[in-house]
Amino acid sequence: MKDIVYVKGNIIFKSGDHLLKELVAFAGEEWEKIAEEIRDGDLTITDENILMPYKIYCASKDIATYGNFISGMQRPDDVIRIYKDEISNLQKLRKEKICSELVAVLNRQIYIGIIGTMELFLSDFLYSMVLGFGKYYNKFCENSSRTFNLKEISTKNWKIRDGVTRTIIETNYHRIEEIKKTYKKILELDFPPTEKLEKLILTRHSLVHRNGFPTKYSEYIKVNDAMIDELIAEVQTLIDHIIKVKKTEIKEWFPDPIKNIRPSANKITLPRQTLTFTQD
Repeated sequence: MKDIVYVKGNIIFKSGDHLLKELVAFAGEEWEKIAEEIRDGDLTITDENILMPYKIYCASKDIATYGNFISGMQRPDDVIRIYKDEISNLQKLRKEKICSELVAVLNRQIYIGIIGTMELFLSDFLYSMVLGFGKYYNKFCENSSRTFNLKEISTKNWKIRDGVTRTIIETNYHRIEEIKKTYKKILELDFPPTEKLEKLILTRHSLVHRNGFPTKYSEYIKVNDAMIDELIAEVQTLIDHIIKVKKTEIKEWFPDPIKNIRPSANKITLPRQTLTFTQD
C-alpha cells in the first residue's frame, strides 16, 4: 500500500523534529505484505532525515526515541469526535438555569462558540487530510499561494512541512467563501449551498467585535433560541456533507492491514542501511 514503510528491525529516533502519520512497533507480516517500501535492518533517524508526514513507519521490532523528536496527527475520526463533543457541550450549556438578565449573554457566547467549533473542524479536518495523504500534501504545495521571506526559510531546520502546517493553521476558517475554494482545489470537495451560513457568520462578527451592540447602520443583536437552532442546523449540514463525501478516506486514513493484504504487491526492498537516507 502506498505510503507505508516497513522496517525489518528497530526504528530509532535520535534527534530532529519529525511529524508522522503513525508509528507501528512490533508490526507483523500483515504490515510487511501491504508495505510499499521495505528496509532491511535497523533504521536510525536524526535531524538530517526528512520524513514525509503522510507516511506510516512500521518496525518488526521496537521503536525507540531519545527525547521529544516525534509527534503525531489527529485522525479524521478524532476531529469528528471533538466536533460532536463540543456541539454537545454547547447544547448542554443552553439548558443551564441562570438568572434572566444573563440569558442574552450566555446565548451570545453559545452562538460564537458554535462558529468557533465549526472553524476548528474545518481547520483540523483539512490538516489531517493534507498531512495524512500524499496526494493532498503534494496538491496543497502545488496550489499554495503562501510566500515566505528569507528569514523564515534560512534557518537550519526549516522544512516545507512547516510552511504547510503554518498555512493551514493560520487560515481564517470563518471566511467560508475562501475555505470553499480551498476544499475544492485541494480535497476535490464541493460544499453544499452556504449562502445562509455566510449571513449567520456575519452576525457572529458583530457579536465578537462589538458584543452585539449596534453600529451606525445596525441594531442591537439579541441572540435567541431560534437563532442558535438555525445556526447549528446550517453548520451541521456542512459538516455532515464533508464527512459523507470523504467517508472512504476517513475510514482508510489508518489502514487495516488484514483487510488490505493483496495477493501480490510491488515492494521496494532496500539493502541494510543506517543513517543513509535523507529524503522520502
